[in-house]
Amino acid sequence: MESSQAIIVHGGAWAIPDDQVTAHIAGCTAARTAGWQILQQGGSALDAVEAAVRVMEDDPIFDAGTGSVLTSAGTVELDAALMDGRTLRYGAVAGLRRIRNPITLARYVLQGPATMLVGTGAEEFAATVGIPFCDNADLIVERERRLWLEWKAQGAPPPPPASGHDTVGAIALDREGNLVAANSTGGTPFKLPGRVGDTPLVGCGLYATPVGAAVCTGWGESITRVALARRVVELLEDGLPPQVAAERGIHLLAELVSGGRGGVIVLTPDGEVGLAWNTPRMAYAYITSHGTAQAGV
Repeated sequence: MESSQAIIVHGGAWAIPDDQVTAHIAGCTAARTAGWQILQQGGSALDAVEAAVRVMEDDPIFDAGTGSVLTSAGTVELDAALMDGRTLRYGAVAGLRRIRNPITLARYVLQGPATMLVGTGAEEFAATVGIPFCDNADLIVERERRLWLEWKAQGAPPPPPASGHDTVGAIALDREGNLVAANSTGGTPFKLPGRVGDTPLVGCGLYATPVGAAVCTGWGESITRVALARRVVELLEDGLPPQVAAERGIHLLAELVSGGRGGVIVLTPDGEVGLAWNTPRMAYAYITSHGTAQAGV
């Protein structure tokens, strides 16, 4: 039996400045539309989330792909992952410096034989599957270069982890009833080179099963400590509605980790969404199985 389609995307849970709200909502809406069109044409959830995340990776407002935050060394390092709910297949990449759309490379990794590739090994694999390289400088936008120069001039330590995050993510449900979760990030501002947060870690930044899927955003170190995405899916497995599961997951994040901050989006096989955050804002957009469309922060 064919199921309804649905999609939910997020553009990061953090203190999104007032002057960036409109661009965040527009970017999430564009990503939602890209994924939704694929689902409406009978495309797979895998195709839909890749398309949605690519839109956000290419939009310089988000901390993913072009426009990502800079490391303490003044470079961009990217992480991304996908998980297929039906097969539990998973593909992740981390520490990329020369790949414009990490989500597409993560999809190649999902096909095996590895589940996660990092750094130069990931980029060498990209060359074998025909993904073009870019210069690291091509991923840097003036906004982030200016922030890095200001930080460098102050000689300050990196800002508190919960102050700036903009991971992007998506979950889609296709006509076959399959759920796929995906995410992509440039990480935290002025992070140590080589630092990897929750985004590409299965069970932490994302998790998908036939029962439901969750994608997280926020302070990666706190999300990883509680394996937040897996916890939220377990709540779905216990029979909780997606909105309740999302809210309970974020409550646990704050309760179990001092300063635990973030957000989560959830989607179930009946096309119902859940979303919660304890940061000042989280950019999001979704269409449920009933055709209800929403976007906001």
